[in-house]
Amino acid sequence: MALILVTVTYLIADATSGPLLVTQPGGDTPQAVPLAAALGFTAIGGAVGIGLAHVMNRLGRTRTTFIIATAVALVLYGIMPFTAAETTSTAIWLNVMHVAAAVPIVGLLARSLPEATKP
Repeated sequence: MALILVTVTYLIADATSGPLLVTQPGGDTPQAVPLAAALGFTAIGGAVGIGLAHVMNRLGRTRTTFIIATAVALVLYGIMPFTAAETTSTAIWLNVMHVAAAVPIVGLLARSLPEATKP
C-alpha cells in the first residue's frame, strides 16, 4: 500500500509541479528525484520500521511508544527535504510522500505490538 501511495503522490507532484529537483550535500547541480529512488527509500523505511517494531516488542514497549517514536522520526526526517530541495513545492511534495509511506507502514506495524505492557 505504501508503494502505491508514494507512486500516486510522485505522479501527481510531477504532473503539477514538474520534476522534483534536489541538490545532494556537497553538490551544486540539481538532480531530479527518480520514481525508483522514492520507491527504494519507501522500502528502506519499511525495513527500518520492521526493525524498530521488533526492538520495541523485545523490550516490551507498547504500541503507543512505537507510534510516538516513529512520529518523532518522521518529523526529524522531514527537515531534510527542506535543505535539499530546489523549491518549496519540491520540499512539500517530498514530505507528503514521507507521510504517504509512513501511514500504512506504521499502522500495519503498530497493530503487531501490544496496546499495553504485560503486568
